[in-house]
Amino acid sequence: MSFKSRLMVFTSVWFCLAVALIAFTYNWQKQTIELRTKQSLHKQLATHMREDNPLMIGSDYNPVALKSIFHTLMLLGPDFEIYFLDAKGNITTHAAPEGAQLQSSVDVEPITQFLNDEPFPILGEDPRNPAQNKVFSVSALKEGETIMGYLYVVIGSTQHSAIAASEVDPPYLALAGLVLVSIIGFSFGVYLLVEKSLMRPIQRVTNQLQHQAEHDFQLTPDFTHQVKELTPIADSYHLMAKHIQQQFLQLEYQSSHQRQLLLQLSHDLKTPLSSVLGYLETWKLQNKQDPLIDVAYRNCDKLSNQLHSMLQLAKQETPLLSYEYHPVDIATLLAQSAEIMQSQFNRKQVMLKLDVAPELQTIGDKVLLERLVANLLENALRHSPAHSTVCCQAELTTNKADIRFRFTNLVEPNAQGGSLGIGIKIVQSILLLHHSYLETKQTDDEYQQSFTLPSTDLVSLV
Repeated sequence: MSFKSRLMVFTSVWFCLAVALIAFTYNWQKQTIELRTKQSLHKQLATHMREDNPLMIGSDYNPVALKSIFHTLMLLGPDFEIYFLDAKGNITTHAAPEGAQLQSSVDVEPITQFLNDEPFPILGEDPRNPAQNKVFSVSALKEGETIMGYLYVVIGSTQHSAIAASEVDPPYLALAGLVLVSIIGFSFGVYLLVEKSLMRPIQRVTNQLQHQAEHDFQLTPDFTHQVKELTPIADSYHLMAKHIQQQFLQLEYQSSHQRQLLLQLSHDLKTPLSSVLGYLETWKLQNKQDPLIDVAYRNCDKLSNQLHSMLQLAKQETPLLSYEYHPVDIATLLAQSAEIMQSQFNRKQVMLKLDVAPELQTIGDKVLLERLVANLLENALRHSPAHSTVCCQAELTTNKADIRFRFTNLVEPNAQGGSLGIGIKIVQSILLLHHSYLETKQTDDEYQQSFTLPSTDLVSLV
């Protein structure tokens, strides 16, 4: 869900829950206060009925006369239902209509609480509606100290409950409908406010940023004139874009300057390099095969090709880098890189050990991978003490899907250059182009750099 949808749903649900909780609390408080008030107001009702209408003479009473009295009293007070109970709470006399469902007894515990003046409201059983307890008034009928029975008056008759329910439901439904409409209206208003004041400006800024990114971050004059909440973001982006423009100008100047230097350097190196390459080729034709001459000739030829490529790139106004991904034999790649670096290892008296599993191949740009291995070997040699060993390993991983490369060397405490510097950025960039990354582990006396490349068994040429 989008932010505006989540906001609208959250607002609606929150208000519905809040209204339901408030309504429940209000209704509960209202009912409690109403019951307490009603019971307090009619607390002495049963006593007055008993005193004004003698119900018993000694331990005797006339049920027929008593029922007539109850009927008369209920006509005068239709909100009351009057019952005569014995000492155990059994109903002995009442004025309920013929055929009315009536339970035979009433729980005496609430009556005892009422007579002991415990806090109101105290709810007792309604003989005509056992599922609903109601407030009541009660008076004990005694002979001496012995309770002979109770005059039990239920406040809020069945008729009263039916009339109240029919009168209360329509207003409650109207009130609930009004609250629901208010909630929906408020949520819709919040939605429109967020949409107009926040979402649309954010979308507009996003579109402007995308447009500016596609046009070299050329900012429009009114870019910083956004809504108040987005002004800090717009100002920060404006500063960033100005900094990017400065860097563009600086890079353009550096690129132009380097292109001129590269053209001059290429012309200066082309003639002597061609001469050296010609002498080496003549030596190979006139003499027996010499491994040292072969290595020198191969490196000079490689340098000549690279110089030719650099010259062509320098002649272009906006040189474009292109990469060619082909199957690369790992053993050959590492052997040639080690051959180039061997003289430097010999000068420092460091042994280079290659441990390469047979028939390993990957997909990649061979020139970039050669540069990658050369940088890592150079870094390992720089940090290694004399008479130590640099180990270069290449093997399949457990799942046979990748090739794991490890470059391990001992660490010389006073080695010059504590890091690869620009070299590490080149290595990381090359690995990024091959969908990999450099992992580094270092202890007090050992340094290890590793990465993985996909095996040709599970990759396809794109």
